[in-house]
Amino acid sequence: MSSTHPNLRLVPAFSPEDVRIRATRQLSETRRRIALENRLAANASVAEVTETDRVASPHLVLAGRIAASLHGAVLPPERREELLRFSKSIGVREFDASLVIAVIQDRARRGESMDDIVGPLKIFSGQTRSPRKLSNLSFVALGASLGIAIGLATLMVQWLTKV
Repeated sequence: MSSTHPNLRLVPAFSPEDVRIRATRQLSETRRRIALENRLAANASVAEVTETDRVASPHLVLAGRIAASLHGAVLPPERREELLRFSKSIGVREFDASLVIAVIQDRARRGESMDDIVGPLKIFSGQTRSPRKLSNLSFVALGASLGIAIGLATLMVQWLTKV
């Protein structure tokens, strides 16, 4: 006869601790998205470019809209096309817009906060570089050029006086 004890036992797929951690992460993600959406709504609607958008860095405005459009770390293709059209309207090149999209998606994929996106986008800030100072390499190149010029002038004088 067979035993009355079952051979298989049902075990929950996730421990209660895992469920709580997931719920906490999802809640914080939802709060972050709501806060970002509120900030974007305070600045402008999606369809129009306002004076606030013109004053702010266009790359940061675009980054905020990208972050609001993400579903997790995924940006739907139709939304991407809409964002690329918007980027052209605020004067951001398509290549730069694609880079901003990649930066924002990468941050979302790694679970980093979208509250401070200025750091990764500093390359787009358009800050002018400080004037170049002469480095050691510049002095070496200048010295070599002068030496060659003096040497050629000496050779030319010797060639002309050989007559």
